[in-house]
Amino acid sequence: MPFLQVEGLSKSFGGLRAVHNVTFDVAEGEIVGLIGPNGSGKTTTLNLITGFLKPDAGKVKLQEEDITGLPRNQVCQKGVARTFQIVKPFLGFTALQNVMVGRMYGKASISDMKAAEEESHAILAQVGLAHKANTLARDLTLMQRKRLELARALAAKPRLLLLDELMAGLNPKEVEDACDLIQLIRNSQITIIIVEHIVQAICGLSNRVIVLNMGEKIAEGTPDEIVHSPQVIDVYLGRVHA
Repeated sequence: MPFLQVEGLSKSFGGLRAVHNVTFDVAEGEIVGLIGPNGSGKTTTLNLITGFLKPDAGKVKLQEEDITGLPRNQVCQKGVARTFQIVKPFLGFTALQNVMVGRMYGKASISDMKAAEEESHAILAQVGLAHKANTLARDLTLMQRKRLELARALAAKPRLLLLDELMAGLNPKEVEDACDLIQLIRNSQITIIIVEHIVQAICGLSNRVIVLNMGEKIAEGTPDEIVHSPQVIDVYLGRVHA
C-alpha cells in the first residue's frame, strides 16, 4: 500500500492549466524528487497535497485516507508538513518561538509551554541552530532562515515532509550540509518529497524522481534513468548538464 497516493490531480487558474492529471505514489520512507522547468507545476502540486489549494479534479490519499481539499491546518494535523520556496518565518519572533508555534499547532499538538520549549530546543539543535535560539528571525542569514523553516516544519511532527527549494540561494558547502540534514531526517522515519533545481542534489538524495513539464508528468524513474531520459534532457536538463 503506498504511503501517499496522488491520483489524476488537476488545477487551473482561469485559462492557465497549472497541473493536469498528475498521478504518482510515494512509499513510506522514500525520498522522492520533483523536478521540472520553472512554471511546470511543482509548487502547485505541493500546494494541492498540503491543502493550500483545492484541486479541480483528482484525489490525494495519505495511507488510504482521502485528504483531498481538506483545509491546510487539518492536513497538517494528519501529519503533513512543508517548507516554502520563499521562507516565511515570524520575523519578530525568536528562532525558538518560531519553532514553538509549529510544535503547539501541528500534529499531536501540545499546550504545555515548558514541554514545547524543551522539544523546540532539541529541534533547533537537530538543524544546527541551537546557538540562535534567542535570535530574532529577521536577524538570521538566508541559510539560517531556511534551517528555521525546516525546524518549524519538523516541530509539527510530520509523517510526510514536503521541501520546496530548500537549497535555493545556498553556496556549495551549504547545499552539501543541507543534503546531509535531509538524509538524517529521512533516517528518522519521515517520508520526503523534495522540489529542487539542483539536479546533483536531487540525484544524490532521491530514491525516485518525478519530472513535470507544463503541468503534466512526463517521466518517472530512478535518478540514473531520469538523467539519461532523452525527453527530460530536451525539456529540462540540456545536453551539457545531462
